[in-house]
Amino acid sequence: MHRLSRRDFLKATAGVTLIGAAPALAQSRGGALTYASAALPPNIEPHMQGLDIWQQRKPLIYENLVWVDEALEPKPELAERWEQKSPTEFVFHLRKGVRFHNGKALHAEDVKYTYDRVRDPKVSPGANDLLTIKQIDVVDAATVRFTLTAATATFLINLGGKYNGVIPKGAAGAEGKDLFTKAIGTGPFSVEEFDPSRRLALKKNGSYWGATKPSLESIVFQAIPDESSIVAGLRTGQVTMAQFSSALTFQVASGVGSLNAVQAPSTRWVVLDLAGDMEPTSKPEVRQAIALAIDRQALLQIAGNGLGHRLGVLPLGLKYWALPWQELPNQQRDVAKAKALLQKAGYGGRVTMKIRNIVGFPHLAAALPVIVDNLKEAGIDVQVETVDGGVWIKDWIVPQSPPTMNEWGGFVDPDQAFHRHFHSAPGGKDFRRWKNARGDELLDAGRATLDRAKRKQIYDQVQRLMAEDPITIPLYSPDLLYAMQKSVKGFQPHPTGFHYGLRWVSL
Repeated sequence: MHRLSRRDFLKATAGVTLIGAAPALAQSRGGALTYASAALPPNIEPHMQGLDIWQQRKPLIYENLVWVDEALEPKPELAERWEQKSPTEFVFHLRKGVRFHNGKALHAEDVKYTYDRVRDPKVSPGANDLLTIKQIDVVDAATVRFTLTAATATFLINLGGKYNGVIPKGAAGAEGKDLFTKAIGTGPFSVEEFDPSRRLALKKNGSYWGATKPSLESIVFQAIPDESSIVAGLRTGQVTMAQFSSALTFQVASGVGSLNAVQAPSTRWVVLDLAGDMEPTSKPEVRQAIALAIDRQALLQIAGNGLGHRLGVLPLGLKYWALPWQELPNQQRDVAKAKALLQKAGYGGRVTMKIRNIVGFPHLAAALPVIVDNLKEAGIDVQVETVDGGVWIKDWIVPQSPPTMNEWGGFVDPDQAFHRHFHSAPGGKDFRRWKNARGDELLDAGRATLDRAKRKQIYDQVQRLMAEDPITIPLYSPDLLYAMQKSVKGFQPHPTGFHYGLRWVSL
């Protein structure tokens, strides 16, 4: 098994951070790659849903004005270059020769249409990332101007955020549903077939604009709910490559001599999300009690099999920003204090709460028995409800989800991680209904502050506040876990877990 430290990871990927850069090794051409995972998304609409099992695949199909490289820095993608005219005005110059999968040439009108659509909160959960965009103007066919309401530290990074993906003007249709089962992007692969219960089949985009062309003829994402069956497929060669959520199953795969295994740090975290408007987690004392009752080190060892990292509020992949868990309150298990907090909240006896789980995430299912036992010892009885991804995402976006197991990430800056998720409406989505005025104030300040050191001080305060008044309980940060046939060459994991590294793989 090959394990990458954060430092080694950045060294290893330093030469592949630019779109169009020549591959370091000569590649054989052609071949079909079958990629197995436990689940597929209910639809492939680029802007309206946030399930990571879709968002991770999007860089193969859709592109943005900029992308965020392995060092978490914005780099040119569909924009060849840009100029910052003032703190609130950016002008982007589009690449020449870019065509969508339907043959249409990229035009500045497509860029305006896309980003106007994503910044509409009625359309996209990602609208908050683009909240400070005041106006988008088409200067000419290859030039587009963005005017902001205020200086925004993460503007460029947010243009490459996971909810984006440039599409042709009007492609979403009058009701916005035309891209649920088909895709029209500019990426190195196009969608050939999509069946949410079975597979997502991609084929090489023969007209791809980049100097580096895809080597593979096709990539098929296959839904195999049982990860032990994925290992069996890898053994027989029916599966070329897989990403594992179960650390235990990954360790089985890493022991197969015919396979290569890769483990790398991530910007992802496994959490127990609470609900600020539902009893009993509407009471801060109950939320604090839950945080104190859970043995997070045991969770890392049992659910994560030790393949990950203990964390405070932010995953260690966001190393500059993340405070160590030892510096934050409510991190060490203290059952006696948890019981006292429940008593203070008015629950002298026992209290019952629901925790939702999602089908197709075995590591979340593995964490639940530990959480249930921990909470029971503190005086909280848990009713577990398991739902499929479609039900889960529908309630999450409203938002009206009960407390739920969750794994999320793919963010490259604390503004992306915090503002949309925890800022009160209308500024944010506040999916967990925290409604914390001090949190809103700090999150607005972090977005508006350009000085990096000052931003760090602000987000340190945010992390302390979220640990003091927890609306989400970060459990551990899982490593990225992959196994593949030894014929797979050139794969580079991206710390977000998104499949940028699959674009130039060869067999």
